[in-house]
Amino acid sequence: MSRVLRFAVIAVATVLAACAVRLGGPSPVEYDVAALAEPRNADADAVAERIRGSGADIVLLVGERTDSAWYQYVAYRAGLGLSGPGTTTGRGYAFLANLELLGDTSLVLDVPGGGSVHMHDALYQIDETRFLDLMTVRLLGPDLRAAVRTLLDYIATDVMATAPLLLVFDGPTPQRADSAAVMVRATIANALECVDAGVAGETPLRMMYGPSARVRCLGAEPIPGETPGIVARLQIGRW
Repeated sequence: MSRVLRFAVIAVATVLAACAVRLGGPSPVEYDVAALAEPRNADADAVAERIRGSGADIVLLVGERTDSAWYQYVAYRAGLGLSGPGTTTGRGYAFLANLELLGDTSLVLDVPGGGSVHMHDALYQIDETRFLDLMTVRLLGPDLRAAVRTLLDYIATDVMATAPLLLVFDGPTPQRADSAAVMVRATIANALECVDAGVAGETPLRMMYGPSARVRCLGAEPIPGETPGIVARLQIGRW
């Protein structure tokens, strides 16, 4: 091989290697994500201790209280930043995380034929190129399928296309949350499926994550308490 040709081959190989590094993107990141539902009489210090004990980096917290000071205190004691609470249902929906919060909103969507979708939605930034959307949802009305369609329409048009989604269904009954989780199963997965057999199903919340191309569950376990919670180890992939 001539000297000129050898240098050309080396140069091409160097360029391809550099492109491969750029295309690979940053390494996947892992977060322990908790979903908790707390009764009206829950002690803020005890809730913060549950969060610390779970090791959660991100918490989707549902409470029967609506006073923002309670959620602020829980977040402070847990050492996490706060988004919310959203209170459109007469319940409190809050997110606790130390990621950069880019924006959040609480809103109510009308469901065709009657009913409504209540949600608190927040967008976080992981790094320069990666984002994460958190959402807690309550579906009300006679036609659950229509409510789910309304929710999926919102996700398709208002959630950043490149942002993985972590979503919690909050009842109003565990059975209704289960039904909603089944209806969206083709789009986002249920973290309860990561829990060891025999311990799932006690929590009234259903934590969903997706799409599967960007998020996968490495394992999950219940968080003991008067109202059991769940904490899942989720891996956010490169893109």
